[in-house]
Amino acid sequence: MQCQLSAHDEGEHFGLLTDTGAYGTALWLRWYETDETELIVLPDCPVVAPGPDGEGCCLFADHAKQHTWEAGPEEASCTI
Repeated sequence: MQCQLSAHDEGEHFGLLTDTGAYGTALWLRWYETDETELIVLPDCPVVAPGPDGEGCCLFADHAKQHTWEAGPEEASCTI
């Protein structure tokens, strides 16, 4: 599993497992450098890119760093 957040080496890492089916939430795997992992349900990030056809962020609410539509091709992705 690859972390979906923009490039970073330390702290929490998150990988999207599946949309939970409930509006506005998804099931995520969270892990740390200590190999500790856990499954968590997080609300979707509500932020969209500027403009009339703004792309929505594919991460969770209150995530660190940039939104997925701000990332370069080597950065975060909606797919795993």
